[in-house]
Amino acid sequence: MRKRLIVSAAAVAAMAAVAVPASASAVESGGEAATVLAAGLRGANEVPVEGGPAVGDQDGAALEFIEVRGDEVSVAVKWRGLDRPTALHIHQGAKGTNGGVKVDFGKLLGKARGHTVTGTVKVNDPALLDALKSDPGAFYANLHTERFPGGAVRGQLHQVTVASFAFRHALDNFQASVIEGKQIYECKPAEGGAYAFAQRDVSAALGGGIAHSFVAPGSGVPQWVARDGSAVTGAVLSRTPNGTGNIPELDLKATQSGKHHGLLARTTEILRLNTVGGVAPAGACTPGEIVGVPYRADYVFLRD
Repeated sequence: MRKRLIVSAAAVAAMAAVAVPASASAVESGGEAATVLAAGLRGANEVPVEGGPAVGDQDGAALEFIEVRGDEVSVAVKWRGLDRPTALHIHQGAKGTNGGVKVDFGKLLGKARGHTVTGTVKVNDPALLDALKSDPGAFYANLHTERFPGGAVRGQLHQVTVASFAFRHALDNFQASVIEGKQIYECKPAEGGAYAFAQRDVSAALGGGIAHSFVAPGSGVPQWVARDGSAVTGAVLSRTPNGTGNIPELDLKATQSGKHHGLLARTTEILRLNTVGGVAPAGACTPGEIVGVPYRADYVFLRD
């Protein structure tokens, strides 16, 4: 059996989604190509409303996957540090804003097993389905609990672009958070004859005993090394801005660089999500000066 890891009710809107039984065939087969999305859910991402219900459980986290295939939307979510969910939705809204419920997975919660929920709903709204596939960042996943009826944890959706896992194995992927980390910068010549801080390295300890750095200072090639000797390097595919003062979120293609068995074996894609801090200092600097800027992030390791 594959090991499952995670390291590391709002007002009801009118919706065109009804629950149907989940099955391997509904998730994996059929002539239409599927779009797979992922979200790292954190309490800090919730947006409180003055006088509204409680939001933002700071003690928990969740990892959620969405598959859109035809008129069916499948979900697979696992959580830690949270009470049992009372509602599970996809909302339409940019980061930092609240939006209406577009897909309701509430009828699946009765089938929760341990700290996971999986299942499929039908969505009779072609425009919504197209928007989910073409602009997933305009939607967010939201998990609600009794103590946080306005939303316990939430996260924007991101498209999975490289990894090709069967959706029934979505929860074999895992999320590892930065326990302690710094983005490391060196003062180097910049345009116009001035000097500015440029990325030299990164040094971070992630949950699960994963060490994160560059393969060599100044190389620009990130690597993640597990205690069991499995390891990968990453190449940036895309960057998503995440607000002033925060380094961008990333989608990276992963390449094996360590043992072919172990925690990071079969990893083909990495998402860096929920970034906080880590931005290079602005202004003048002394040539050769090296500084480390603390940061936090969640890394989602996706495996074929």
